[in-house]
Amino acid sequence: MRDTYGPMELSDKVAIITGAARGVGAAIAHRIAKAGAQVILADVRDDEGARIAAEIGPNASFAHLDVTDETQWSQLVETVVRDKGQLDILVNNAAVLDIGRISNTSAATFRRVLDVNTTGPFLGTQAAYVPMASQGKGAVINIGSIDGMFGTNGLSAYVTSKFGLRGLTKAAALEFGRDGIRVNYIASGGGNPQMYEPWMEKILPFLDDTVAFQNDRAIPGGAPAEAIADAVVFLASDAATHIT
Repeated sequence: MRDTYGPMELSDKVAIITGAARGVGAAIAHRIAKAGAQVILADVRDDEGARIAAEIGPNASFAHLDVTDETQWSQLVETVVRDKGQLDILVNNAAVLDIGRISNTSAATFRRVLDVNTTGPFLGTQAAYVPMASQGKGAVINIGSIDGMFGTNGLSAYVTSKFGLRGLTKAAALEFGRDGIRVNYIASGGGNPQMYEPWMEKILPFLDDTVAFQNDRAIPGGAPAEAIADAVVFLASDAATHIT
């Protein structure tokens, strides 16, 4: 039996979540489906994504998506609107991480991080705008990072991409508000150890112990994926109608 979320109920809504095959994206997919929405998990990891969709149940399906591919975005949104009749929620979660100083980061690596982390959400937001505007409502939620608020030593490409995503969020919120579309940015910290744990040994030399283990925060440690997912449900719901 599905839990009732009250004002955060998402029944009769349709959501696309990128990077949904693992980590934060998978947690978001579970939470949004639990709140009543139909969920399309989009990722390049086909087997993992299909497995998570099967775990969630009949409210979920999987679609292959490379977020850097404009054509794939157009096809996905067209398919969702054709099959479901609407698109209410877009969660731009897919991201990649690279450790390196500006002096030793290649241009190709820098472009790749920005393509996935910033251009990908741009393409998704652009594709989702038309059906959401025609409905007169919609919610776009960009999963950012505290690194897009303050920066972190040794993460030059990633920090740049998340600052860019925050700027895109502000611009889209201003442009889309009169069409009934809300756009928000969650500046999370932690939540996705599958992405950052393989890099921890490389980044530790750039950081002191307090920052490295996130003990300088009012609530020490990283936010769990489920906490980030709950914030997404709130921002996607009618409880957040004037938050953008």
